[in-house]
Amino acid sequence: MNKGAFFFFFFFFLHFSAFPQTRQECANADIIATSAPDSVESTINTLSDYFLEYLASEKELIRAFYFWTANKIEYDIENKFNFSSSDNPATIVAETLKKRRAVCQGYSEVFHALCDAAGIENYVVQGYTRQNGNVVYINHAWVVAHIDTSWYFFDPTWGSGVVTNGKFIRKFTNEYFMVKPAVFIKSHMPFDPIWQCLYYPFSPENFVQSNFPAKGMGKYFYYLDSIGVYKQLTTYEKQAATLRRIEGNGVLNNSILAYGQYLKNCLEIDRINRQNEIQNELVNQFNLAVNHYNTGAALFTRYINYWNRQFSPLRPDTEIKKMLDTCDFHLARSHKVLSEINPTEETLRKNIEALLSSLQDIQKKVEDHKAFLRNYFATPKNSRASLFRKYTWMGIPVN
Repeated sequence: MNKGAFFFFFFFFLHFSAFPQTRQECANADIIATSAPDSVESTINTLSDYFLEYLASEKELIRAFYFWTANKIEYDIENKFNFSSSDNPATIVAETLKKRRAVCQGYSEVFHALCDAAGIENYVVQGYTRQNGNVVYINHAWVVAHIDTSWYFFDPTWGSGVVTNGKFIRKFTNEYFMVKPAVFIKSHMPFDPIWQCLYYPFSPENFVQSNFPAKGMGKYFYYLDSIGVYKQLTTYEKQAATLRRIEGNGVLNNSILAYGQYLKNCLEIDRINRQNEIQNELVNQFNLAVNHYNTGAALFTRYINYWNRQFSPLRPDTEIKKMLDTCDFHLARSHKVLSEINPTEETLRKNIEALLSSLQDIQKKVEDHKAFLRNYFATPKNSRASLFRKYTWMGIPVN
């Protein structure tokens, strides 16, 4: 099932400019990005290797990533209301690099992948924005990255140009490069307050009202610790934690409500998938028990056929004993595996009960023959023939 139920759209307006890098650092990175040969631009690995060969510092690298992404990808006007049928980031990146066209998620995923390849901690953030002084409740994506000791924001989509009269016009800007959290929050509101990267995060009401007091309106939030914990979580746990924070920060508009529902759908899908994984594992365990049972039953049939021939041709006692011991081993393994299964589904429970019943029957017959063998081995060889009676393969006496 495709979880990517949200569309990301493109609107650009003049904002602010704030990037704590020297002009020389930017100039060097921009030249390297502009000079990237076509041969390295088809994959993230080759492109990142190219940048890593010529640039050393994180600041230069992330500048090159921003400059390249904003200048080499064109906004996809035709598909602004539709996005890839797959929400797999790797697929989005591959499609974006191939077509050189994307909406905001494509820009962000490429930038994100380049940062990942360079070992720069970063995350794709989803939320909504303020444009020309008005809040636009349309989902948008950008990136937050950890450079040196601080978190900064990057929006390569808005940095690439503008849409005028339904047409994309290339107009690179630094205004959305390496922006500090306190500035970026004025135009970009993440659904999850953790990605405000503020000790006093703002509520959706604050954002709508453009009310950004120095210390926010809420309680102190140690976001650095929360991000540290977030990194250690599973995907399911991340989604659950994100949903809790979103609901705690207030569901003010349909955009937040829809994203919250998206997370709930993801969690439900994950729950079903985990439930199916558990059920599949139980079925696999049951099949293992069946295999052991079938092996043991086949060996017992072989033993009974040999017993009906009164152990002819004669084999050493140790070999005869081993025939029944091997059969007993597989039946015991089948029983042990079944005992470890805790079925939650009625059909599986009935199948286990049926197999256990068959196991008990054949194990009783095996025990009878183990007793027979003890007597057989204790009897003088010249008197052993009198101990036999013929049985069918089901262990039923013939005479």
